[in-house]
Amino acid sequence: MLAVKSFAEIPAEVRRRVAAGERVVLILLDAFGLEFLERHRDHPLIQRLDVIPLTSQFPSTTTAHVPSVHFGMPVHEHGLYEWNILEPALGEIICPLRFNPTGAEEEGTLVGRLEPSVLSPGPTFYESLAVPCIVAQPSRLAGSFTAVATRGAQVIGFRRLREGVRALGEAFAAPVRDHRYALLYWDLIDRAGHDYGPGSPEFAVACRRSLDELWEASQPLRGVTVLITADHGQVDVAPDRVDYLDDLWPELPTLLSQRRPAGSSRDVFLHVHAQHVVTVIHELSGRLDGRAEVRPARELFERIGPRLNARLGDVAVLPVTGRQAWLRSAAANEQRFRGQHGGLQEAETSTYLARLTD
Repeated sequence: MLAVKSFAEIPAEVRRRVAAGERVVLILLDAFGLEFLERHRDHPLIQRLDVIPLTSQFPSTTTAHVPSVHFGMPVHEHGLYEWNILEPALGEIICPLRFNPTGAEEEGTLVGRLEPSVLSPGPTFYESLAVPCIVAQPSRLAGSFTAVATRGAQVIGFRRLREGVRALGEAFAAPVRDHRYALLYWDLIDRAGHDYGPGSPEFAVACRRSLDELWEASQPLRGVTVLITADHGQVDVAPDRVDYLDDLWPELPTLLSQRRPAGSSRDVFLHVHAQHVVTVIHELSGRLDGRAEVRPARELFERIGPRLNARLGDVAVLPVTGRQAWLRSAAANEQRFRGQHGGLQEAETSTYLARLTD
């Protein structure tokens, strides 16, 4: 029986099982939300899952959820809520997972300007569990944030999903070290969705291939509690359905305290001079004319801890399904993405925690 009601409770469920003596593997399939799980319900792996539907945290983004499983805390505590966020120590918008200023092509360019530990809200989940742990992820994701977020765990890099699953099977079978918990993260479903759209044949192939590899390689994990989840889903978007806010309202940049937006194109967070917040909400609402909801950002979170409070933008723009919004002056992925997430639509927020049954 899975005793969870929200994604934020998954670390507590893992902790409960490990404390009870179970060996646990948590597999996080980035962007493989509940809609896509149901779309592939004929797959033998999914037919062997005991599934509990969950709702993602807001925003429905990787950045909000991966730190939650690495640090064992909800987004309102760890404060890393979006792909692009304000870093108070620098006073500028950065991409924490890539450890670079937003807009920079090369990863890791904040080295020497920002101490990576600033991104850590405290001990990692692996340190707090105090048992032998593993983090398995694609080798290309190694970097400054990973080094901070995986302290206390053995890190295994892999290229193909089946290689990562097999490595975990070997590690849990080895008598040398009694591994009790592992997190495996896989991101190529998400990438296929961004590049081609979740309604595309290419996305379906990426999902099926990932499920096949996971199923084929999972046999050595029999006897281990295997849990599978996703951080979010995706919706189809297109470059010709983007509302550039500074095109709609050329005066907008003069009211912003940060020239670049935070968030992403399904949940734009604007840092606005305090005296202009009401004006920006009212004016953008009118100019978007029903194509997006504009709200005070704080209304979207049930709780706001000190770290989130220090980073959170003032005004949130949430496009309707199928649309994106951004600033022309900071144009980025919205110019090419065919799939995106971050908003409050059901396809973005519906996820699950599933247990692989014998």
